[in-house]
Amino acid sequence: MKGIYALILCSLFIVPQLTFASACDDLGDLNNYTDEELQDIYEVCEREIAQQKSALSDKKQQTQSISQDLSSIDTQIKKSNAYIKAKEIEIFRINREISGEKDKLKGLELQSKKLRTAIGDLIRRKNELDSFSFIEAIFSRKTLSDFFVDWNNFDVIRTRLAFASTELEDVKGETVEKTEELAEFESRERELKSQKEAETNLERKRRAEQKVLLDISKEKEAEYQSIIKEKETLKAQIRNKIFKIADGGSITFGDALALVRPYESQLGVDAAFILSVLFQESGWNNQIGGNIGQCTYNYVHPSTGKTVMSPTQKPAFLQIMKGLGRNPDTQKVSCPIPRDGAYGGAMGPAQFIPTTWLGSRDKAGAILGKPGSTVSPFVNQDAFVASGTFLRDLYYSSGCVNYANQNAHISPKKTLQERCAASKYYAGGNWYKFRFQYGESVVQRANKFRQDIETLGL
Repeated sequence: MKGIYALILCSLFIVPQLTFASACDDLGDLNNYTDEELQDIYEVCEREIAQQKSALSDKKQQTQSISQDLSSIDTQIKKSNAYIKAKEIEIFRINREISGEKDKLKGLELQSKKLRTAIGDLIRRKNELDSFSFIEAIFSRKTLSDFFVDWNNFDVIRTRLAFASTELEDVKGETVEKTEELAEFESRERELKSQKEAETNLERKRRAEQKVLLDISKEKEAEYQSIIKEKETLKAQIRNKIFKIADGGSITFGDALALVRPYESQLGVDAAFILSVLFQESGWNNQIGGNIGQCTYNYVHPSTGKTVMSPTQKPAFLQIMKGLGRNPDTQKVSCPIPRDGAYGGAMGPAQFIPTTWLGSRDKAGAILGKPGSTVSPFVNQDAFVASGTFLRDLYYSSGCVNYANQNAHISPKKTLQERCAASKYYAGGNWYKFRFQYGESVVQRANKFRQDIETLGL
């Protein structure tokens, strides 16, 4: 037992540690690093956090196992204490019965002594009668017949006293036998009680050892949690530092969040989800809008042999450009991605196609407090808020609500509705095909963004 305990104790103290000099430590001023260096460090942090979380998970399982052992030991000790208490009560009852038998035996001894005295007196009196001569008997005050009656009565009394004495001795013998049996029973009960007390003492000792192991395990848990928290904080700081939005200058995650957060209550979806969709849509090199495209709408793309923008979208695009006072011939839009379709033409960091933008800009304008015609898909805040209105309509659409209700036994409804809304944002009516490939990626990134918001206190 001691060997096993020592082995377990050593295993608790000797825990997996990173033996290399970690790049994911206190880096000082993050401004001293390039974006590429910060990106490398960020990836190291993610790997190390994963390692620490795995170790923490193992440690939690170990803690849970020890806690279960402690609970089992506590239950056994309670049962043992109840058993010992029952034996104490039984021993007390037996001792009280023995005491009663001993008191009874004392009474019998007293009776026996009185009988012996009476028999002795009777024998002496009988001897006196036996020593009378016939002449003495004749001259006695009693008549001769009375003398002989007394003499006969003495024999009768002596016989009765002898019989009573024999009966008394039998009762004494039974009482002594019962007292001895009770004493033997009491001895067995006391031995059982002692054995259980010894077992309970061992259980208490084992409990104390397990408690030490539990305290150590919990302490190690706290160490892992502290390390993870430090690395998560640094990771979030790095992400905040390298988060950029193209066509809008360098902007931190916190600043991007500030563009959307004031309108969360009106939008009905949170900023983390909106930014995650935007990053999925146009993210490149850690920039929202890093992949907004380098094509013009009327350019014939060599991979498709068609103009970049679909003919059905061109009228809406020209209307938008006119309202914003921009030159449609020089305005950059996304290039076609052949695997996703024959046409490109999505606009700005939110990658709106023109007809969808016309359906969203008035809603965004109402929230931003300006005419819809002046809301621009190429301005960060305008595009972000418009994305929020579009995502809100998709999130609360009957299709996404029904999808969430039908699968609520698998995942939380919020996750399901976000997955659905993001997929519809990307693929429209063909969303179901992309619910994991696209939608789940958005959900996971949104959860990371939420964690960053909490970690950085944004």
